[in-house]
Amino acid sequence: MYYDDTFRHVGEFGRYQKFLYFLICLPQIFSGIQTFLPVFILHVPDHRCASPMENQMSFALNDKNAFTNNNYTILSGEDNNKITTYFQCDILHEEIDVNSTSDDIENATTYKKEKCNTWIYDKTYFDFTFAMQSDLVCEKKADRTHAVMSFMAGLTGGSLVTGFISDFYGRKKAFMMCICLLIFPNIGLTFVTDYMIFVVLRCLSGFAVGGLLGTGFVLGMEIVGPTKRSWAGLVFEFFWAAGAMILALAAYLIRDWRHLNLVMSVPPVLFLSYIWLVPESPRWLLIKGKIQEAEAILEKTARLNKRILPSDTLEKISFASKHRGLPLWKACTHPIIMYQLTVILFGWMIVSMVFYGLAMNSGNIGGNLYLNFFMSSFAELIGFAGCLAALHKMGRKPVFAISVLISGAACLLTIFPVLYASTEYQWTAMVLSTLGKVNVSAAFAVMFLYSGEIFPTVIRNSALGIAAFFARVGGMIAPYIIDIVSLCNFMLLA
Repeated sequence: MYYDDTFRHVGEFGRYQKFLYFLICLPQIFSGIQTFLPVFILHVPDHRCASPMENQMSFALNDKNAFTNNNYTILSGEDNNKITTYFQCDILHEEIDVNSTSDDIENATTYKKEKCNTWIYDKTYFDFTFAMQSDLVCEKKADRTHAVMSFMAGLTGGSLVTGFISDFYGRKKAFMMCICLLIFPNIGLTFVTDYMIFVVLRCLSGFAVGGLLGTGFVLGMEIVGPTKRSWAGLVFEFFWAAGAMILALAAYLIRDWRHLNLVMSVPPVLFLSYIWLVPESPRWLLIKGKIQEAEAILEKTARLNKRILPSDTLEKISFASKHRGLPLWKACTHPIIMYQLTVILFGWMIVSMVFYGLAMNSGNIGGNLYLNFFMSSFAELIGFAGCLAALHKMGRKPVFAISVLISGAACLLTIFPVLYASTEYQWTAMVLSTLGKVNVSAAFAVMFLYSGEIFPTVIRNSALGIAAFFARVGGMIAPYIIDIVSLCNFMLLA
């Protein structure tokens, strides 16, 4: 008799399990928010070098109407023979020698170019972002990408490290540790002015999100009966997408990055109450031989679900569980597990790179940034819903294969409207990219679900952590790809 057999007695998804699962899913809203927060707080609007007059008149830099164009020209000199043009990164000084006898104005003009150190920004979408505060433009443009990558690096480490912590010390301990890291570094970020501190705190935030995704998913799946796990695993993803949609609405209403970050960081303080509300995984307790603790949780589950747990059930389960333990290193030497892990690692990395690349590119495809991001997040919900409907009829592998093929084809086809379609038909590129996002979201959900089901309990969270590690490598690559092809969006989608 195995652990899953207990759900015949306590209920597969009764009232108490629904309550616990809802609590476990709630932090995923803020995981989605923190993941995509850089789209807004690190947004770099149109900008140009500020003129001396604008430097002296501080109000001009704070005026939403101060920015007029990507370049700005000032005439000076007695005969207006001096021309100064302010571009995005350079200031060009031209002086025409009015006493020159040359007929060629080029020969009568001297040029001098210098770098600028003060900028004026277009405030159509934002009053203030961290990128504007730290002037992450021109020669410091790469620093913005590094800041985005720091979160992904933390996500990578969090996925891997908390997977092992969860398997060795418990799902709940790892989950609560990540909740603490979700709260305090993000609140502290609001008051940061130094770039390096910003990067470190974002890395810690990524660590928390990586851990919350893995441990939350496994903890949720282990309190739900076997016939409900497909549904529960996909509903878990809905909360992530809902968080991204909430972020788009909040960013539209709150245009200062400090205020936006604070509003998005304070609500998770309520999750500290999970110390008392959320129990440890009974499955993990049984694997570790903590029979009495597992018995108390299962009996409480049965009681609140108005069911009865037979007294000899746990004795049979505990005996079976003792014979199922397997160290991670030994499990990975098994050819079948090694083959499965290799395939999953490759799938995770590719799907993650496309998923994050499409999401983070929302601000570069034209149109309204907030609407683009909201629709991109809504596309995730459609992808998850379609995946949920298709899984019961087709199974994991066909849904994954079809989703990846459609996503790849849709993104590749964007080349044609971008290069060859007239302006009035450019909307087809947006439609194709949205279709790509819908299907890559479905593929992402299947990978998460499949990874949680295919590995034995004793190594499940560790294996999921390794898989997520490779996924985040894809996520770390995505912001650099966006930078490289920022002038040719169709290349990113292709």
